[in-house]
Amino acid sequence: MKGEMDVKSPMSLYIQSILFFPALIAALALCITGCDEDLENGDNTPSETDEYVSPQHSLAWSPDGSMLAYILESLLVVKEAETDELRSLTGTGTYDSPTWSPDSIKIAYSSSSYAERSSIWSKDADGSSVAKRLTSNSTTDNRPRWSPDGIWISFHSRRSVSAGLDIWIRKADGSGDDLVIASSPESDQNAEWSPDNILLAFESKRSENGDFDIWVARIDGTTSPLQITSDPAADKYPRWSPDGTSIAFRSERGGSQGIWVKNADGSGDSVLVNTELAKASAHDWSPDGTQIAFVSDGTIYVKNSDGTGVAMKIAEGSGPRWSPDGTKMGIVAIGEEQLEVQIIDVISQ
Repeated sequence: MKGEMDVKSPMSLYIQSILFFPALIAALALCITGCDEDLENGDNTPSETDEYVSPQHSLAWSPDGSMLAYILESLLVVKEAETDELRSLTGTGTYDSPTWSPDSIKIAYSSSSYAERSSIWSKDADGSSVAKRLTSNSTTDNRPRWSPDGIWISFHSRRSVSAGLDIWIRKADGSGDDLVIASSPESDQNAEWSPDNILLAFESKRSENGDFDIWVARIDGTTSPLQITSDPAADKYPRWSPDGTSIAFRSERGGSQGIWVKNADGSGDSVLVNTELAKASAHDWSPDGTQIAFVSDGTIYVKNSDGTGVAMKIAEGSGPRWSPDGTKMGIVAIGEEQLEVQIIDVISQ
């Protein structure tokens, strides 16, 4: 694929040079509340609200907590947590959604070029291997997620006769066939693995109300997908709690965008987390499941996941991602002259 190559130390000079974004600071300030991807249209362009997307986004911690992968302009890069050293895993191109293997050795991601639609690739995180193409189809494959057991990678694709986005899985080693997990005439997208590796939560328009709701499907296909939410407002971006009992999601209920939590089996009422803050986005669970980080009006907050207590301000920025040990957080921060990914100490905040 054009642009797929190993890049050594000279790339570090390029990385430093493209960190200077004074012209983009004002634009990011207008919409830093959300850098979530919305791929309903089957491409790499956010389509839900036409929000500006930071040139640095899709932060993902390695499971061992030693590295942070993210998209930097037209590169997929890895940042060493201890030294802040950056290295590029790719040549310039269009990349998205890095996801780590459970052993922190490999990263899967979506990649496209002017000549080819987006496909799923994987590569060693130390840059030692040549990128391996995992999917090859005439349609677009996006948003890979590595399964907790390391065997599967999920993604969504518009390759079936339904013409809508569907949820697929395939073996992470590239063997076997692609398997469809959730398929309907409407869009099924943005799937996330349950911690026990049995379920995929996703958003879908298959509901009677015609808007997005949260659904859960078994990867073995033994039962039909279970609808978790049924509000007339759009419910999107499901995130499993670390113990697998709850799902946090973004919703526009009540006319204001917020972060809500619902039992993963569909029981009980949904609980609003950001009760005192409007237009919340970019939510992420703390590793112990007791708190949720989110963004409101360009500020990162942390709040109890049951909605109690007062939201605590963490930093100015977007895209918060908790480190696996819960002591740090990766964020996209606004400096005086540039946007930059920072790793901050959460304990001291």
